[in-house]
Formats: sequence, C-alpha cells, structure tokens
Amino acid sequence: MPQRAVNSYSASSANVKALLQLESAYSDPPSHADLALVEGLRGGSVVLMVAAFENYVKESVTEALESINTAQPPCVYSRLPPILQTEAVWSGLELAMKGRPGSAKADRSGRLPEVLVAIDRIRKRELIADAVARTAGNPDSACLKAIFKTLNYRTPFRNIKSSFDAEWGQPTATTFIEDTLDIIVARRHVVAHTASILNTSRADLNRWHRFLEILVQVLDVALDRHLARIVVSAQ
Repeated sequence: MPQRAVNSYSASSANVKALLQLESAYSDPPSHADLALVEGLRGGSVVLMVAAFENYVKESVTEALESINTAQPPCVYSRLPPILQTEAVWSGLELAMKGRPGSAKADRSGRLPEVLVAIDRIRKRELIADAVARTAGNPDSACLKAIFKTLNYRTPFRNIKSSFDAEWGQPTATTFIEDTLDIIVARRHVVAHTASILNTSRADLNRWHRFLEILVQVLDVALDRHLARIVVSAQ
C-alpha cells in the first residue's frame, strides 16, 4: 500500500513531540507565572496528537480502498466482502447527498452533480474510498471498530494486541488499547470544548503520545495485510 498516511502521521507526530519538548523545559508543576503557557502547550499537544491520529485513520483507510480500485489484475467487485460492497455504496451516496464535512451547504439541486458522479462511480463498481473513512471528529474505539467492520475486519484491537504489547514492552489488559484510546479522545474533547487541561500531567501526555505512535505502527501493518488478502481473494 502507499505510505501517504504514515508519512503524514509521522510529520504531525514530530510536531507533537516538539510541543512536548517545549513543555518539558518548565517545572512540573509549573510556577504561577508559567501556568498559562504550560497549560497551552499541554492542551495543544492533546488536540494535535488526536488530530494526527484521526487524519491517519481517514487517510489509511482511503488508501486501502483505493488500492482495491487500482489493483492489477483488477478486483472482481462481486468477490469483495459483501459488507464492503454494501457499505461502500451507501456511504458514497450518503456523502454525495449530504456533502463533505465543512463544505458549503447546498439544496438538492446543488447536490445533484455530486450525486450523479457518485452514481456513475458506483455503476462502474468503484469504491468511493473517502466516504467509508469518516470519523465525524471522534476517532475513538467505537469509531475504529465501525470503520474496520466495513472492511470485514471485525476484531481489530484483539488482532493487533500481541503486536502492540511487543512494541509497548509489556503485557496489557484485554481492553487496554480501546480504553486508552477512548481516554485520550475524551480528553481532547474536554480541551477543545472547554479550553481546560486540568488533571492532565506531563507523564500522561508523553505516555499518550507513545501509545498513539505504537497504535499507528501496528494498525498500519495489520491493515496492509488484511487488504492484501482482500485483493488476492477478489482477483
């Protein structure tokens, strides 16, 4: 598979690391004079690390589905997992009818050109890749499970656990990956909506950053292998 998603994540992760390095120069806990600056650096780190992960999820799944569209020899659409065939069609139509997140709203006549394009792509048995890879700004464990289920990959966290634990350096609880991801995403929500970074320590931030870097690493390998199997079985 192409590596755009991983490369984009690595660049954003480096920015997070730079923020954490800046924050580490201050005393912990910070002095009253430095409190606002330290909280700003910590809050920015949480928001950026989750944004980087969310972007990775969307780009990696889009790349994966594009690899099916461009496979040589071509994939036979009817041989793709039935759930992928179904969800790709409905997601593509829904995205065309509702519009992309952040795009200007349009009435039915304004949306019609995109709907007709989507219909033509579906008629040609093309997967509308970015329609499947939507996170709605909430890349938590439930969101990932839903996206990977569409790819007929129903237990992603269970499947990557042994690889994750090996990189993490110690065994983890059964739901450690899901629970930790949900904690990080929930903290991002708090920061983004209340501008509060209370109860988030320097140790938390460094641990979460390392967690997401490992999660991206093992998810990418698992996704690559899974899509390779889909392509081979559909050719």
